[in-house]
Amino acid sequence: MNTKRRGSVILIVIIIIAVVLFAIGIFYVLNSRKTATAPSTTTTSTSSTGSTVTTNIVNIKEMAFTPDNITVKTGTTVTWTNDDSVVHTVTANDGSFASDSLAQGKSYSHTFNTPGTYKYRCVIHPNMTGIVTVTP
Repeated sequence: MNTKRRGSVILIVIIIIAVVLFAIGIFYVLNSRKTATAPSTTTTSTSSTGSTVTTNIVNIKEMAFTPDNITVKTGTTVTWTNDDSVVHTVTANDGSFASDSLAQGKSYSHTFNTPGTYKYRCVIHPNMTGIVTVTP
């Protein structure tokens, strides 16, 4: 094998090894996140369809937050759990809260101590949005 061809083969092997190591690193990071403890309180929530449910838990499934619009009292902790097979985030539009990347089965919790309307989204999938309304 000539020197130029051998150099190309070595470069391709190095690139493949680097890609595999990168993928292993991403897998490790996504699977090493700690799951937050679910809160023990519940509140009455309203979805955008107008149905009322009693929960402070939002499920992430089928590329959506469910329910996507909830109302809670000040001091309530809301927990989002990713039930999708893809990674998502929970990120306030105003920057007041943000999760790390949530792999399937992982959760993120945030306690709302100030009344207001908090719009949020998944930064990976910007079409996924939700609202938490906090009342006194």
